[in-house]
Amino acid sequence: MEFTIKRNSFFEELSKTSKIIDYKSINPILNCVLVELTNDKLVLISTNGTLSIKCVLNNDNSHLEVKQTGRFLIKSKHILEILKRLDDDLITVIMVENNEIKIKTTKTEFNLNILDADDYPLIGFREKGIELNIDAQEIKRTINQTIISINEWNKKIVLTGMNFKIKDKKLLISATDMFRISQKTIPLKLQENEDINITIPFKSILDLNKIIENTKQLKILINENYATFILDNTIFQSNLIDGQFPNVEGAFPQEFKTAITVNSKTILKTLNRADLPTDDNLSSIINMKIQQNKIFFRSTITDIGTFEEEFDNFTSEKIEDLNINFNTRFLIEAIRSFDDEMVELKFVNNVKPVVINKKGSEDLKQVVLPTYITN
Repeated sequence: MEFTIKRNSFFEELSKTSKIIDYKSINPILNCVLVELTNDKLVLISTNGTLSIKCVLNNDNSHLEVKQTGRFLIKSKHILEILKRLDDDLITVIMVENNEIKIKTTKTEFNLNILDADDYPLIGFREKGIELNIDAQEIKRTINQTIISINEWNKKIVLTGMNFKIKDKKLLISATDMFRISQKTIPLKLQENEDINITIPFKSILDLNKIIENTKQLKILINENYATFILDNTIFQSNLIDGQFPNVEGAFPQEFKTAITVNSKTILKTLNRADLPTDDNLSSIINMKIQQNKIFFRSTITDIGTFEEEFDNFTSEKIEDLNINFNTRFLIEAIRSFDDEMVELKFVNNVKPVVINKKGSEDLKQVVLPTYITN
């Protein structure tokens, strides 16, 4: 086996495949990347059992020149460190017998041990199914806005992932830990309304978000047990979580007695002041006493101190006096997802959740349940 390739291209794709590797795995084979060279392309494959990724390099995207085909298995950590330290634009990789590769430049040469490629598990990448074409950066933004509501350690397995559902030719991406809900709606260009309701594991969502980076277009293929994401020259495949994701739309109140409009950064400054750190790293509880022209914020941390602030930098169309408590961190994370925007906080009473959305738009909704304090 022998090939010449652009060093940066090889490094980038090798880094990408390495991102999903679980180095704590008891199976040392899963700490490696499979490298397969054919007459016209170089394929890099890695898996951690739940996620699998395949990157394809060819002459067009990496100046690949194939001299002899073959395949090998390598621990990516060491080869990445070598590639990072080289200066040449092009490198040559040569397999020396069956247990070693040689990485050469004009003046430098490294020899690295390799493993037997036949020991690597056979991975089938599904490239057929219900197809969705979506702006990749919109998906990345949506993941960042909704992942806050996932608790990966939840005892209910179905709640440890992110739900993708199509309804009325719109993609609804939802997450909940049963204390809060995040939901983003993305319009789709579909000929007919597809039937999709899948839940993707938390770890898969995290790794997908890392891989998207600067990709513009994302193709999602859905079949019975897998979701496959195709980005440029990369295929990212994840198992799905079994079980029925809760109907979170039913938790959104439709009528409100109190609604305020405020700049997200303005109210965040107050909430951040209220979120006093504790020795056990628990979040504080914020009390909001809402009146006609003012909101009084108050938080108390046992053995630490108290916070009080009068807040009047908001507008309201309808308002009833309300006294309500929230987990401060949950409220901060929900409002922070709107960046520097005017947001609406809509309340029913002190036992119903607050619904937060951008002023004039309900594409992104954040729902936070109030917290009950017993005296």
